[in-house]
Amino acid sequence: MRNKTLLFLIMSLSAFLLSCRKDGVGGVDFNVTTPATTYKLSDTVNFDMSGNPDVIAFYSGDSLHNYANKDRVSRAGGTLNFSFQVRASNDSAFAAIANGALKVLVSTNFKSTYASYKDSTFTDTLRVAAADSSMIHSAKWTDISSRLSIPTTGNFTTYYQTAVASISDLITNAAAPFNIAFLYKADTTNYLGANGITLGGFSLINNFTDGTNSDFSPKIVAGGSKSTTWKITKAANQLYGWSTSTSYLKFIPKYGTAYTESWIISNALYPNAASPDLAIPIKNITQSPVTRFSYKFANAGLHKVYFIASNNRVSGQKQMVKEIDLMITP
Repeated sequence: MRNKTLLFLIMSLSAFLLSCRKDGVGGVDFNVTTPATTYKLSDTVNFDMSGNPDVIAFYSGDSLHNYANKDRVSRAGGTLNFSFQVRASNDSAFAAIANGALKVLVSTNFKSTYASYKDSTFTDTLRVAAADSSMIHSAKWTDISSRLSIPTTGNFTTYYQTAVASISDLITNAAAPFNIAFLYKADTTNYLGANGITLGGFSLINNFTDGTNSDFSPKIVAGGSKSTTWKITKAANQLYGWSTSTSYLKFIPKYGTAYTESWIISNALYPNAASPDLAIPIKNITQSPVTRFSYKFANAGLHKVYFIASNNRVSGQKQMVKEIDLMITP
């Protein structure tokens, strides 16, 4: 009986040690070489690899895959361009645009400190609107409507693309936020059709000289009726205001002649925000050893190529970085 117990304990200890060895993080066994260090842009470069790490990732040094930019969260020096689509439901809607009732504005000092009250009575609605209106008017807004060449004639069921407007000149501090606003302001608010003035297809892109960009468009897409991206303020005339759908912003007044001033303002946007460059995956933990990886470079010049090999376990990770300098000629 004692021998059986001892044998059971030995077997259990062996299984435990084997499990620990399996789950433990061993040293990374990995190497990578190339037959040459200079290639033409038309060449396919073969990287020969040895060892069997759990994961292998690759930074080519091309745009969007640069190891030096793997932790980047900001980037300056781009050209910030804005455009959108517009549809007008009737002649009065087109006329309102032509007469300047619809304005597109940008602010770099808007505080975004909207008022709020617990009660939802009409009196409190007016107090909130008055407080928000005062806050909005305390900011400096630059009218960019003329830059966009917003269509003033056309079919009532067609969405028209505005011109692409550069707003880089308005950004004096690339680290500070800015806001985009649409304002409908008119002494006489006519009936503008069943869908009024509809805006969508927003494009806000920071373009860089190397052909890459930072795309802010998803940050200003319209949301639901309680969108957190766009904030609506009825500064004058509580009957008529903007609304949001899943894709569009709409201003739809009914019949009336009242003075209207209705704002819809984007969330704060940071012009120098940028995503980090990403590695190209070569191998994951479930795959067999990879002995060769082939890549065709997109740009000529000196490329600092990095391979990141790692062993990943529940107990931790060990990593090895291999760097190769390659000259890619035209």
